[in-house]
Amino acid sequence: MHNRFHEQSLRTQLLLLAILLILPSMGIIIFNGYKQHKDDLKQVAVETQKLADNIAAEQERLTLDAQQLGKLLAQLPEVKQRDTAKVQYILTNILKDNPQYLDLVIADRSGNAWASAIPLNQPVSLADRRYFKNAVASKRFSSGEYIIGKTSNKPTLAMGYPFLDRQGEVEGVIALSFNLDQMKMLLERSQLPKDTNYIITDHKGIIINRGHDAAGYVGTAIKPYILKKLETSPDKDTYLFVRADGDKRITTHHKLRLSGEQIPYMYVRAGISYSTAVTRAYNEILYNSTLLAPFVIIAFALVLYIGKRSISDRVAVLDSAAQQLARGSLPGKISDIVKGGELGRLGETFDDMARQLKTREQELVDKTQLLAELNNNLEQKVQSDLNDLRQKDLMLIQQNRQAAMGEMINNIAHQWRQPLNNIGLIIQNLQDDFETGQLTQEAMAADAKQAIETILYMSQTIDDFRNFFRLDKHKQDFLLNELLNRTLEFVSISFRNRNIAINTEVEDAVTAHGYPNEFIQAMLNILNNARDAHMERKVVAPYIRISIFKENGRAVMTVTDNAGGIPPEILPRIFEPYFSTKELSKGTGIGLYMSKVIIEQHMNGKLTALNVEDGAEFRIEV
Repeated sequence: MHNRFHEQSLRTQLLLLAILLILPSMGIIIFNGYKQHKDDLKQVAVETQKLADNIAAEQERLTLDAQQLGKLLAQLPEVKQRDTAKVQYILTNILKDNPQYLDLVIADRSGNAWASAIPLNQPVSLADRRYFKNAVASKRFSSGEYIIGKTSNKPTLAMGYPFLDRQGEVEGVIALSFNLDQMKMLLERSQLPKDTNYIITDHKGIIINRGHDAAGYVGTAIKPYILKKLETSPDKDTYLFVRADGDKRITTHHKLRLSGEQIPYMYVRAGISYSTAVTRAYNEILYNSTLLAPFVIIAFALVLYIGKRSISDRVAVLDSAAQQLARGSLPGKISDIVKGGELGRLGETFDDMARQLKTREQELVDKTQLLAELNNNLEQKVQSDLNDLRQKDLMLIQQNRQAAMGEMINNIAHQWRQPLNNIGLIIQNLQDDFETGQLTQEAMAADAKQAIETILYMSQTIDDFRNFFRLDKHKQDFLLNELLNRTLEFVSISFRNRNIAINTEVEDAVTAHGYPNEFIQAMLNILNNARDAHMERKVVAPYIRISIFKENGRAVMTVTDNAGGIPPEILPRIFEPYFSTKELSKGTGIGLYMSKVIIEQHMNGKLTALNVEDGAEFRIEV
């Protein structure tokens, strides 16, 4: 091969050398494209895992909330007394405030429905439903399968919570039907490629919900071999899946089970097209190759031109002179024939070439070996430095994740103190009324309703804090007076028991734009701080005045108390994180800081505080 190369013409050798010079660039392009291909596949796998994880986590949260709601409903006196009118009213309000449900139905032991969030226009029996049969047989919270709701007339999957009589026998079942279309919001917020999709099926493989193009699929069964793969695979797995139409997809699935049930009640599959995953890598190879093409053409043209003028023509003269010299027909030295440049010096050193050739070859071998050793050491050092950087990055990511988890837990603990206190006061009031003989059915129903709403709010608080630092939440318009009424419902018992009057001065239709649930949290923090100040200072005739009005095109809310105000030396610091003048058991100092973040960072508003005549005033502008 070596001899064949030298047997070629000089121009051909120059062309081959030019090709060899271009090959590394092409190799780098292809290698980078291959590496990008692998990285993109890994990233797509991660994205499908995230989507499947989010959907599975959301369904598990819905299931846990449904179980807790069923438990609470089962304990209501109205349910035990089978007061259809009152139970219907409670179920209707719960359904209105919880769009994650399609319907809530309560049936007796025979399956005959006697109360529903959606009014019953005709007799309805749940006796044929899987969740009803399993709940009656097992006496525990049980899963269902794909059905068309008898009251909602929509595809759904329901759960059944049995409630027992005093003898421990099943008295009836509370059915909770999920609105799985809520999962589509997770897909929309994921900002993944358009062909990303998910499918939710029941234990038989019947499609319950689909992210895109649901029409024509919901209610149909997946292929038996696909269901068999899901049944025999691990609870969570990622793999390359080929659809019936030949489309390859990177797919992740999850199996969801209820405690005590061996068979998964739901399969969640999320996938992204393989072609979408590798498009970027192919486009990069094409782009780089196109970018390199003009340089390749120019390089070949220069090689041909320079090779002919500077090398080929002069070598031809040198070759002719050497042949003449070999024949003895041309007197003189070869260096006299070709002058100037490297070829001229070649003629001058021709006689010395043979003597130095061996020495130079040895030097070349030694230098090549040294260069190889340097390259090897350099590659090892670069790899070692890269590994060190990766370890440091992993440590920083882990530290950041732990700090975020710790802050979320502290925030949830701080936000739950007041609702838990409210529930405790409700229970204490019930006990006092019972002991004094003042407990009425109406009072019992009102306190139970308030306890359920507080517990549902606590559950919602977990969701709000989990989404607190995400940037994909949607703002909306809301009425401040409606949020104020909802907030006062949560704290009315706490303030009434402490003889703290709450006065409101509210203008009609004052609208703000932002996150209503987070705004409620900010109001609760401010109201709770005012309440604690009253109790700490034992104010005579304590009151809190809340005003809502429009000013300069902005919605304004002020909360004013008569608790003596904030000491001037700590007023500038009250919005700092973890700053508190209270004992550790009474507060962590995170409440006003979180309120500041909600109003100013999340809603582009302004939260300030100042001392007034008899106390302090907090002002919110959004």
